[in-house]
Amino acid sequence: MIKKTVALVTGDGSGPEMMAVACKIATEAAKEDGVEIVFEETPMGWNAYEKFGDTFPESSFKRAVEIGTIFFGGVGDPKYDNTIGAEKPEMKPEARCLLRLRKEMGLLLNFRPMIYYKELAHLAKVRPEMIPSQGIKQIWIRFLLEDSYFGNQDFISDIPEDIKNKVGLRLKKNVSGEEDIVMDLAYYRRSTIEKYLRAAFAYAREAKLPLISIDKANVMARYDFWRKISVKIGKEFPDVPLIHQLVDSANALLFEPAKLHGVIACGNEHGDILSDGAAAAFGSMGMMCSSAINPDTGAAMFESGAGTAPTLAGHNKANPLGRILTGAMMLRHIGAPNGATSIEVAVNKVLRDGCRTKDLVSSNEESDEEIGILGTSEMGKEILSYL
Repeated sequence: MIKKTVALVTGDGSGPEMMAVACKIATEAAKEDGVEIVFEETPMGWNAYEKFGDTFPESSFKRAVEIGTIFFGGVGDPKYDNTIGAEKPEMKPEARCLLRLRKEMGLLLNFRPMIYYKELAHLAKVRPEMIPSQGIKQIWIRFLLEDSYFGNQDFISDIPEDIKNKVGLRLKKNVSGEEDIVMDLAYYRRSTIEKYLRAAFAYAREAKLPLISIDKANVMARYDFWRKISVKIGKEFPDVPLIHQLVDSANALLFEPAKLHGVIACGNEHGDILSDGAAAAFGSMGMMCSSAINPDTGAAMFESGAGTAPTLAGHNKANPLGRILTGAMMLRHIGAPNGATSIEVAVNKVLRDGCRTKDLVSSNEESDEEIGILGTSEMGKEILSYL
C-alpha cells in the first residue's frame, strides 16, 4: 500500500458529521488503488478557536501547506460569527482561513462540476424537460485568486494615506459602517489570466466540451481585458469552441442548464456567485463538490462548497454527498482514480434507488415516513454498501 498524508479540517457546524462519513468512504475506496490515506487533523474554524484562541492557528496553517493536500470540511457558524466575530471581525474564519490558504498555496483553479442525468431530473430545481436524454455537463472553473476578493489587501500598503481616505479604501476588518465612502479594488494580472485560461481550454479540449467564458465586458474594464485575453488564448486551441457569455445573461440561464453545457470559465467574484446558483438549480447546495488546484505545484484543497449547515449540527440530518463527491475528486488527485470512480458510481446508484436526505426531497413529494428520509450516517452506510 502507498501511504498518502492528507491534512484534515473537520470544520464547524455539521462539518464534523459529514466529514466523518466522507473520510471513511474515501479511505475504503482508495484501497482499490493500493492507496492508504493518513488523515492528519489541522484544526481551523470556530472549533479551533475554542482550543487555540484563533480560528486559523499558525501551526495548522503551516502543517497544511507543508502537506500540500487538504480535505476541508468548511468553516463558519453564525452563532459565533455574530458574537465573538462581532467583537473580533478578523477572526471570522471563512475569509481568515480560505483567502490565506488560497493565496499561500497558489490555488488558481476552482473546479465545481454539475453533472445532470436524465434519470435524476426530478431532483433538479428545473423543469425535467430542460434536461436532454444525454444529460448535461457544467464544469465550472472559477478563477480563485485576485479580483475584488484580494484587491484591497494586495495594494493597500502601496497607496498613500490621503488617497485611501479620499476614495474610502479599507480592509474589511476596518469598516465601521459610518464611512461616507468605501471602495474595493478589483484587478486581474495578464500572466495569471493567461495561465488560468490555458488550463481551462486544455481541460475543455480533454473533455471535448466548449469553453464558455463569463464576463461583463460591456461595462467593466477588467472584463474587457479578460475577453481580449480569452480570444488570444483561444487561438492556441482552435479545436475548442469559445463562447462569450455576459454574467447577467448567464445568471438567467442557470434554470436552462443545457445552454451552459461546457467548461465555464469565470472570475473570482462571478464564479463564486454563479456556481452557488448552479448548485441550487442542480438540486441542493449539499450536492456541491469542489477542488482548488495550483496547476504548477499540484498543491490542492478539496472543499465541497456546501457550507457547514450549523442549524443541523448534532442532528444527523445534513447531506454528506457534497463531501463524499469532493472526496472522490481528492482520490483522483492523489492517484486513486479507480476509487474515485467507484464513489461517483455508488452515489449515482444510491440516488437512482431513491435514497434521499431531507434537502433532496421536493415539497410536492411524499411525506418523510413514506419516502424514507436518510440521515447523514445512514446515507454514508448506503454508499459504503455499494462500494
